[in-house]
Amino acid sequence: MSKRVSARQIETRPEPVALIPNALVDDQPPGYPQLAAFIDSDPNFMMCRRFGTLHTRLLLYRQDELATLERRLERLDREDALTPQGLRCLSSRDMDEEYRQDLIDKIDEKLKDYDELVLRCQSMIAMREPAARNFSSLVAWVDNEKPLCKEEMDFIHQGADFVTLAAEREDGWFDGLVEDCLTAIPCRFTKLLFSSKEQLEKTDDKYVHYVSKKRLDILIRLLVMFMAVALLVVPVFILLRFNHGQEYMRVVVVLIFTGAFSVALSAFTKAKRHEVFAATAA
Repeated sequence: MSKRVSARQIETRPEPVALIPNALVDDQPPGYPQLAAFIDSDPNFMMCRRFGTLHTRLLLYRQDELATLERRLERLDREDALTPQGLRCLSSRDMDEEYRQDLIDKIDEKLKDYDELVLRCQSMIAMREPAARNFSSLVAWVDNEKPLCKEEMDFIHQGADFVTLAAEREDGWFDGLVEDCLTAIPCRFTKLLFSSKEQLEKTDDKYVHYVSKKRLDILIRLLVMFMAVALLVVPVFILLRFNHGQEYMRVVVVLIFTGAFSVALSAFTKAKRHEVFAATAA
């Protein structure tokens, strides 16, 4: 027998709220929500303090604790080495004193904490510093918007202590120069061409300019390609203009453009020394 449901028994369910994984900066409440949204709006802004001094201080404290336990164990061993009973304790773990076992167990616990701290410090030190231009952009936004109270906003001025969380890229100073030029051009077409739709919708702040890394990489590759072709083709045309008997001038031209190629390879890319040497020799 079917059960009848009266109108009073039917409750109105609230409409589901659409979750936005990457919330827009302007849609966030002022304060930490908006600051977090801005930092998350671009991988270049993902940076934080590493607290290097605090890590080092903890490391020194844990190191001294272990050194104290080490001296205590060494003193106990030297004292036991002076008596026959002590020598038996040193030669057999089963006959050892409970005090030494407790001391070794304590050293083991301290070493675990120390080893973990050392690895944490090593991991933090290995992290790269943020690019100066990216850090300056974050500082400028924080100083302009002032999302936090003064005391909690002072962290942003500890520039030497910041590390970036973004993955390492092949970016060099040339990439930053091109990006600065694009953002400095007051042209809507440039902004539409080098910013994705999602980036354009993140904020209405006219002082904030997002540049698509994929589109920027394409432009950089084209510029570097044209530059490489020019460094290879231009000396050929110059050499063709020299007559016989001017071999020394040809050597000078070859040396100049070979050096220019090496400088360009070092300046516009993050090639290692042996890679620069190999490319120049080829």
